[in-house]
Amino acid sequence: MPNTALDVRVRAAFRARATAAAVALGAQIFATGTGLGVTLSLNAAYLGAMPCLLLGVIIAAAARRHLAKSLGKDGAVRLGILRAMLCLLLLSCSALLLSATAVFASQVLLAQAKVFAVVVLTFAGAVICALSGGTGIARLAFAMRFVLPLGLAVFTLQALSPDFLAGLFPWLGTGARPLALCALCLLGASAPVALLFLPPPECADACALPGAWFFIWRVLLGGACGVLMLLAVSLCNTYETLAGLRVWGERMHIVSSSQPREGITHMLLALAKLAALFIGGVSTLCAAEQAACCALPVLHRGRVGLALCLLVLGVVLWLLTRWGMDWAFRAAPVLALPLCAVLLLSLWLPGRRARGG
Repeated sequence: MPNTALDVRVRAAFRARATAAAVALGAQIFATGTGLGVTLSLNAAYLGAMPCLLLGVIIAAAARRHLAKSLGKDGAVRLGILRAMLCLLLLSCSALLLSATAVFASQVLLAQAKVFAVVVLTFAGAVICALSGGTGIARLAFAMRFVLPLGLAVFTLQALSPDFLAGLFPWLGTGARPLALCALCLLGASAPVALLFLPPPECADACALPGAWFFIWRVLLGGACGVLMLLAVSLCNTYETLAGLRVWGERMHIVSSSQPREGITHMLLALAKLAALFIGGVSTLCAAEQAACCALPVLHRGRVGLALCLLVLGVVLWLLTRWGMDWAFRAAPVLALPLCAVLLLSLWLPGRRARGG
């Protein structure tokens, strides 16, 4: 007879992981869209981010197919290469999201502090959260599955002005070609969905694996939140206003440029965005640790895998503070390359052999 209690526990673990992937996807779409998309197509950046939803669905379906084939396998060479690539990909996503967290926090909370100090505080917070493991941050994301999107929606509506429709024009922003380039560059924002290639620790058998739609609709909702937040940036600013915003953190603001109404609702909106960015950054960091430990099981001992991931992440964040935080989103399009490699390698992975004759 099936172990019903275990199946419920496994399904809950997958639900929490899918929610964490959805939060990370929405956060990275918003961070990359405000950093790179707005500079390319201004008020049409939300249109350039829409292909990320389709790519996110493809990744979620491929991840479910990969889990169905790979659960129960240990030591496969191709599987080890795939997990090593996942580690580097997710670590890059974590660096981008934590950089966005630090940049935005320095704009709305710690305007008088140096960026380096804010980055150190952000990194310290990520270390503390990562020590509890990926299960803890996934459960936090699941606990906020209603509060976070509803808060973003309500507080964003409060920030809009009566003439918000003016921000939609011109429809294609700077033109069709820059919009196409924007859509191509933003495809790398779908990379956080790749954490679904890693099963939660509670799952060791494909029998309790949910269907593909279980992951797809959650990923779609998370990505849609990111696209809608980019739309809110356009609705709060005109074409000319967005062209004058030169700082990444300023472009993350969702405040009406015609009738600014900063107050408690604006601060709550900023905190909700910071929470989404930070949860996404820690979720991808913990997933990177899991991928590293799965690729090399010896890294499980003494949390060596986490230590290595934190070392690499700390060096990257330090370099960004020296070279400029804008390099985080400038490098974001490159994430599409290892993401495509992960998808192709997952298709190349042979299926499980049937038991018996």
